Amino acid sequence: MTNPPPVRVLPRAPRPGSRRKPLLCLPYAGGGSRSYEGWQRLLPQSVDAQTLRLPGREARMDEPLPSDLRGLAAEIADELGPHLTGPFALFGHSMGALVAHELALQLRSSFDVEPDCLFVSGSRPPHRLDRGTGYSHLDDATLRAAIEHMGGTDPEVLADHDLWELFRPIIRSDLALCDAYEHRPAEPLSCPVVAYGSKDDGDLDEESLDAWRTVTTGTFASRMFPGDHFYFQRWPEAFAMDLINRLYQHVLEVSR
Repeated sequence: MTNPPPVRVLPRAPRPGSRRKPLLCLPYAGGGSRSYEGWQRLLPQSVDAQTLRLPGREARMDEPLPSDLRGLAAEIADELGPHLTGPFALFGHSMGALVAHELALQLRSSFDVEPDCLFVSGSRPPHRLDRGTGYSHLDDATLRAAIEHMGGTDPEVLADHDLWELFRPIIRSDLALCDAYEHRPAEPLSCPVVAYGSKDDGDLDEESLDAWRTVTTGTFASRMFPGDHFYFQRWPEAFAMDLINRLYQHVLEVSR
């Protein structure tokens, strides 16, 4: 039997037959492999939660930053597809939500497999993106202020000149990735989709969050949390509890 190719995007590849079910998380713009550790540590042992390592950062710093969101999703699908032989879920916040949705489409197209649940957070669906609120065109000072207001980034990174110089090209590349992304109509997925948002996120209202229901013919649910764009950093326990309940509903009970 031929072994699947190695996986660069994860610290460890999903193991066929493992009792721990993969929850594969796509980072938000500027995020890395520790983006969600605040709530990931609260998940049960039956969940193998990992955040993907994207090109151009951390252990993949020597690789070029991605220039196309759909192409990035296709590359990730090619790497992960051979390893996804059992139940798994995808989660993405903000930019990560768009990549997670595209990844689900690519996995279906290339490997005839869909996640047992797609979790999207902090983003409008692809067909409802607001083209008037891009960030990649902002000058450095305005961009830094916008990121600080949004939260989610270590204040030390924003305050330290050398750290900012390391972080700036990554966040600019990711924001340009989002600004250039254009929706292409596709057949809806069939897996369950759960959409999360927050009440004080100026870029996302409840109506826009609910529009994610059109990306699937499967079940759909949504929930708004208190807080800003990075609500799960302030309320990790509440978010983790909701996520755990939905994982047991859609993913973990599959293997019982």
